[in-house]
Amino acid sequence: MFWGLFSLSVAICLPGIYFMFQTEKRMPNNDDISDKERLIAHFIIVGLFGAMGAFVVPKVSILTTEFNVSLILKFGLVFGVICSFGNILIYYFYLVKTISNKDYIAIEKHYYSMGILSRTFYGGFVEEIIFRWGIMSLILWLLQFIIEPLNFTAVVIAIGISSILFSLVHIPSIKMVSSEPKPSMYVYTIVGNIWVGVFTGWAFLEAGIFSAIIVHILFHIGWYPIQIKLTGALIEKEQHI
Repeated sequence: MFWGLFSLSVAICLPGIYFMFQTEKRMPNNDDISDKERLIAHFIIVGLFGAMGAFVVPKVSILTTEFNVSLILKFGLVFGVICSFGNILIYYFYLVKTISNKDYIAIEKHYYSMGILSRTFYGGFVEEIIFRWGIMSLILWLLQFIIEPLNFTAVVIAIGISSILFSLVHIPSIKMVSSEPKPSMYVYTIVGNIWVGVFTGWAFLEAGIFSAIIVHILFHIGWYPIQIKLTGALIEKEQHI
């Protein structure tokens, strides 16, 4: 059971590692470590959290390793659409209205440079293996020693902690797009990523890791067409100024 789940969790992350590795090579200010060291770091992270989930998920009473397609699609598609739509509202009706046009363009260029393949395959697969498969399941496993059987409180704690950690790891990216970040950038980064963490965590609980992956992928795919249309217009406008 362990080796099968471990192998699967690593295998599904390989495309994400590849696309993110290619993206990182194109980005400036990434000369602090070599390409080889960066690639090794990705595999170590995926291996660590893949093994963590493979060990603890079968031991958590309320989690499943079954591949129930209808259940996966039910929670993945519904939660994914809601998650993406909610983020679009937060982004355009809160963040964009509180920052300068210069910062907005910088943020959009950052997203554009990432590319949809890195965002969907790395975010959808690798980040879910880390934060839901690895961290959230570990928290639930540890809580079983305190709360037995696991109840709503335990679920809230596990989803909450994993979502907060998920949001915190995205904070350094703010400095990549703005030398003087506005408070609203931090608010959006924390709130927006907790929002994603809640829906992916809930999907993981209800239907397993593949449902959480679908939610995360749809979060990016639903937003992407809007970004491409608006980013293209912004860049074109900037070039004519």
